[in-house]
Amino acid sequence: MANVQYETEINAPVERVFEYYTNPDNIKEAWPRDIVKESESISGSKSEEGSEMKVKGEYMGKEEEMRLEVADKEQNKRLVTRQTQGPFKKWESTQEFQGNGNSTHIRHSIDYELPTTGKIANMLSGSQADSKIRKGLEQAAQTVKKKLESGQA
Repeated sequence: MANVQYETEINAPVERVFEYYTNPDNIKEAWPRDIVKESESISGSKSEEGSEMKVKGEYMGKEEEMRLEVADKEQNKRLVTRQTQGPFKKWESTQEFQGNGNSTHIRHSIDYELPTTGKIANMLSGSQADSKIRKGLEQAAQTVKKKLESGQA
């Protein structure tokens, strides 16, 4: 299994950062367009344990839909989502938030496993997947940082 991580500091209170970062509607706003095309909540409550969201995007050169379920949530501290349906053999995203006054430290890690068969397995090696996911994580974090620090979100 592979693991990709990214950490950053955002000059905004943890409540604002957590709210923005964990809202399924903002995933498509933050992630690069060549990776995520659409994201939305598909259950009544957003980002609550057991709630589901779908993320449509381009994974490994092919348009795919991923369904994610909120597996664990601790308000303003932690959010864990897991793929319940989608292109990966396994996908788990953990976002941890540490607030300190008007500053928030975010640590985002994704554990994933590529399938061993099918189109995706043939199209992408582990290092290519790592690179694309890492680039997406970094770009998403920088986009959120810019929006929150400039007051656009």
